[in-house]
Amino acid sequence: MSGSIVPTIALCGRLDHHGFDVDRLLGLLARRGVGHLAIDDLCRDPRAFHELGERDDETRVVAAVCPDGPSHDEIRARARRAGLDPGTGAIRVDLSRAASYGPPEDVESRALAILLAAAASRAETSRSPADGLRLGLPTSEVSRRSFFSLARASYVPVAVVGQGGCRGSAVCGLCVEACPVDAIEPGGRVPRVDKARCIGCAACVTACPVDDAVRLPGDDLAGFEVGLRTLVEERTDAGVLVSCRSAPPTPDARVPGTWLPIEVPCLSIVTPGWALEVLRAGAPAVAFRGCGDRCGAGAPARLTPRIGFVRSALDAIGVTDPGDRVRLVLPPDEDAADPTSRPEDLGSLPIASPDLAISLREPAASATLLTRARAQGKVAEALGSPLGIVTVRAEGCTLCGLCAQACPTGAFGLDEGPLSASLDLVPERCVGCGHCVTICPEKVIDLEPGVDLGRLGGHETIKRAAIARCTRCGEPIANAAMLERIRAMLPDDPAVTSTIGELCMNCRGY
Repeated sequence: MSGSIVPTIALCGRLDHHGFDVDRLLGLLARRGVGHLAIDDLCRDPRAFHELGERDDETRVVAAVCPDGPSHDEIRARARRAGLDPGTGAIRVDLSRAASYGPPEDVESRALAILLAAAASRAETSRSPADGLRLGLPTSEVSRRSFFSLARASYVPVAVVGQGGCRGSAVCGLCVEACPVDAIEPGGRVPRVDKARCIGCAACVTACPVDDAVRLPGDDLAGFEVGLRTLVEERTDAGVLVSCRSAPPTPDARVPGTWLPIEVPCLSIVTPGWALEVLRAGAPAVAFRGCGDRCGAGAPARLTPRIGFVRSALDAIGVTDPGDRVRLVLPPDEDAADPTSRPEDLGSLPIASPDLAISLREPAASATLLTRARAQGKVAEALGSPLGIVTVRAEGCTLCGLCAQACPTGAFGLDEGPLSASLDLVPERCVGCGHCVTICPEKVIDLEPGVDLGRLGGHETIKRAAIARCTRCGEPIANAAMLERIRAMLPDDPAVTSTIGELCMNCRGY
């Protein structure tokens, strides 16, 4: 949306009872030029959003609620009843919980940063697709007031695939592989989503290498990118805490110091690039706070190796404290880690580049920081790598170009000019999907997970061969490597092999 939508930050007036000076917060928002208002009883009044004045499905609201206020599902249902888009119209921020990570003397500074980030994120969210929501029961607790007012229906966002530049099931299918509940199936030209099975974890959103080809209403990558950027810009001394919406509501003592949280539908959406990009933007540390297995997406099993990869990558480029820089915080019965360092004591990475915008689309998200600090050798922990290390035995390559056609990210490219053909590779674009290995007719492509830091930021020509042209009409026949392979496959027939590289099909009369 790029600023075409201006969100409104609505503060519950009862936040005065939870340690906030609402009038002071409104003044801070006014000085920053952000739309805002206080609603006396936003948390208890089911019709509170009607106070927003003129409304339509382009209206965006950040609802700052009390600890005992309405749940995320209830806020979404209220938005729908007020005429707002139920998927993107409103987002809930439990301000007391969100601003609790840090000393009490600067709680309003943290609250302001969190509200500004939420508003910036809402400004970039796109309208919900018509097929991006389904009715269901609430997935979070419902207040007694909402229960007795029959506000029990929930508008559940579901993944929408096949949008924009989707490469299709046959060429890509990465969203199918990423879905933890098998709700996405290859079918027809583009994958198909079983809405009844989709749990809205957004794992498919970051698995897709194409902008906007996969969407989850209310959780656009563009929104998270500007939200994270805003948090880092507002408080360079604070860590960024990416938290699952289903994580336990109480603050966690295992992340001491000053942190600014941002909520995601599930940690399944997180890739290594999230951590690397936040650190590259200048944050001293980033932590990921999960719900364990409460959301049903198996996020811990997915995220643990990804965090291991990030720490290994940071270690490989010379960062001395990767365990403090990147943390994974799961419910206490699942994770015994107890980090004690505070983000404000760490400072930004020396190789940070805050002037660049945050980008969460893989594989570029992971490659940006690593490319800035290239080192020879492979990252030790390759299991959670979003990148792959691809090698081609050039002597057996015939420049057929099938690998380039099958690559969903454009890592391989076949350049066919009038005089020669070349197969090129951009290593930092490889996501390790293996499509090239499967389709190669000569079986000369090898792939392993991980990243060779020395190859990032480069462009490699795998093989180049001259184009043979017909001696009669001048039309191209094939590249020399392909002709050599054809000759080897044909019977020893001098009449055929002597003319195969001289005449095109038309001039041979075939």
